[in-house]
Amino acid sequence: MIVRLAEREGDYLVSIIDQGIGVSREYLDHIFERFYRVRNTASRPYSGIGLGLYVAKAIIERHGGQIWLASNQGPGSTFSFTLPPKPPTGPLNS
Repeated sequence: MIVRLAEREGDYLVSIIDQGIGVSREYLDHIFERFYRVRNTASRPYSGIGLGLYVAKAIIERHGGQIWLASNQGPGSTFSFTLPPKPPTGPLNS
């Protein structure tokens, strides 16, 4: 796994790159949904209830950032997110 930090358009950009099994294109639109788990034979040995990416997205967005995934099945995945240097001010429930 490789973790990179860079500055992009005034925000911090963090990328986490792995050489895992990757994610098929058919699952990319759903990967950040609550309780979503990719169901295939390659992912069967991994446990979880499908909340990790949903929670990560919620935290990042509440801090004014964005998260996304670039992946192809086979060569691994790159999860990236941005965060502003200062989180937005105001109520958290906006």
